[in-house]
Formats: sequence, structure tokens, C-alpha cells
Amino acid sequence: MTSSSIETHPYDLREFIQWVIEEFEPSMRRLGGAGHYAREPGGVEVELYGVSDMACVLYTLGRLRANQKQREDWATAFAQFQDPETGYLLEKQPTHSALHNTAFALAAMELLDLAPQHELSMAAEFADPAAYLATLNWKTNVYSDSHKGAGIGAIYALVPEVAGDEPAATRWFDAYFSTCDALFDPANGMMGVDKPPGGDSDQIGGTFHYAFIYESFNRRMSYPEPRIDSVIGLQQPDGYWHPTNRLWLTLDAVYLLTRTVRHHAYRVDDVRAVVRRVMDVVMQDVFSEAGREKTFGTGLCVHSMTCALSIAAEAQQFLGADEVITDWPLRLVLDRRPFI
Repeated sequence: MTSSSIETHPYDLREFIQWVIEEFEPSMRRLGGAGHYAREPGGVEVELYGVSDMACVLYTLGRLRANQKQREDWATAFAQFQDPETGYLLEKQPTHSALHNTAFALAAMELLDLAPQHELSMAAEFADPAAYLATLNWKTNVYSDSHKGAGIGAIYALVPEVAGDEPAATRWFDAYFSTCDALFDPANGMMGVDKPPGGDSDQIGGTFHYAFIYESFNRRMSYPEPRIDSVIGLQQPDGYWHPTNRLWLTLDAVYLLTRTVRHHAYRVDDVRAVVRRVMDVVMQDVFSEAGREKTFGTGLCVHSMTCALSIAAEAQQFLGADEVITDWPLRLVLDRRPFI
């Protein structure tokens, strides 16, 4: 049976997006003007991930259209989190590393063409990317440490002057990508050391964070066919890739598959089937009325919203707007800047 003869079932997100616009976004607002958001509905304080994630959400939906006064309000919202000495943008109550905080906030600011108020002062340990990447755990903690390794890459990409002049930034990234290239396992096509031949979820989450930097620099990751085989093979019977971190590992896996097959046409129909399977489960578990109540009710749910809409945006690009239905095309934030 050819892919054209397979019956497809459209994934209609219009009602969910209307809910985001009419109910979710207003429930996140706090005093202070545009850009002042909590990180969960009814939250008391403006939070770094509230501000940053809502910029991502609105951009994805095509609704981040700020006038000059609103851009100033957004800038004020971001500025309250910046350490004037280091230039890092930091959470009030940490949920992620300082590098993730800073890279994610800078990436959100880029959506509004905003620059940090204070100059970034990067520690000496980051001047040599090969040496820094060598300090990370590539055996058992590829995913978590990718927040640091990809975080520093994103910071240098978003604010290249931290490397010095343009030739220095070019040399920095030459060393960065050379080191990353050497960390791809030919058996499974993902980054890591002493990993199973078929790969694991730790590698999916970790490799994803470097993949969008490769994409931003128009570089290709090695061993595309083993990577596609491994990621497809690691999908669980329930359609996810992890029993607890279901949403983010799903975005990671989908992005690795769709971006790899975009550059290397291998098992295209199988990848399409995987993405449809993902949409089947997230339509029920996330985008439905019951699913949204569970997914976007408490905790760092604004970050989950960025993830969920990014899955939909990448699925819409890959499957087409006739399958993933919205009133306006979804825009993946990763196509504009390299961090999420």
C-alpha cells in the first residue's frame, strides 16, 4: 500500500488554539503590561519561563505582534531577570540550569528583536568549546547536560560578540561542531559514549538539543539512517518515548526524525506513520478538553505549552496543513532561533 492510498485523519487544532488565545493566555497575565506572565495559570509572580514561554507560544500562533510600547513592556519584563554583573538571565526559583535560563530567555527575546540590557560576561571555561564539552557526561547524562552544551552554543549563536570579533566567533563554532561531530555514534546515529547499539531516550533528548544548532548553521549531522532507525525503534507502544517525560521527549524524537529525513530521504513513509501516531496520542492526551486540564493546569505548564505547540508546528510542516488544521499556519520557533 502506498502512502497516497493510506486513509488520513485530519488533526483539527482550531478549537484548542481558540482556548489558548481566549482562556490560557489571559490566565497567565500579570500586572506590568505586555510580556508580564506567570508560569502557571493564576500564578502570583512574573516568572522568567512565563515571559519567555509566552513569547514562544504567541510567536507559534502568529500573534506576537508588538507595537513599540508593548516591546518596551516586554523588554522590562525580561530585564528584571538579568544579573547586571554576568549578564545571565536567571529564574527566581530555579527549575533549570543558568545556561538553560539564559539561552531560553535570549532566544525568546530574539523573537521580539530585543537585546539584553547588560552585556554578557562569559566565564573563561567557555572560551574553549572542545574543553568545555569534554567536561559533560556523555555516558549517562547526555540529555540533561545538553541544556549546558547546547545552551552555551545557543548563547554564542544569539550573541556572537561574546566570542570577541567575527573571526573569533567563527573559530569558536568550528571547534564546537568539530567536537560535536566526533560524539555521534555510528551504530545509532546519536550523540553519546558507550551507549546501546540501538540508542536510548537519553540520547534522543540530548541529540535534539544539538540538532537545532546544526539546523541553524545549515550543517548536517552524521549517520542519518541509523538515527532514523533508532528513534523509530525506541518509540513505545503508547506512542511516546518515555514513561514520565512524555511531551518533551516526543518533541525531541519527532524533530530528529523529520529534520533528518528532510535532508536524507530514508524510511519516509515510516517517519510519516510515526508522526501521525504521535498526533493521534497528543490529540487525545494533550489537546482534548480533559488533556489540556491535566497538562496545562499546574506547575511549569507554560513550558509544556511551548512544547505541545512545537510538536504541532513541526507535524504541520511535515504532514501538511490539510492534515494538521489551523486557521493560521503554525510557526516553529526553532526555525527562527536555535534554542528551546
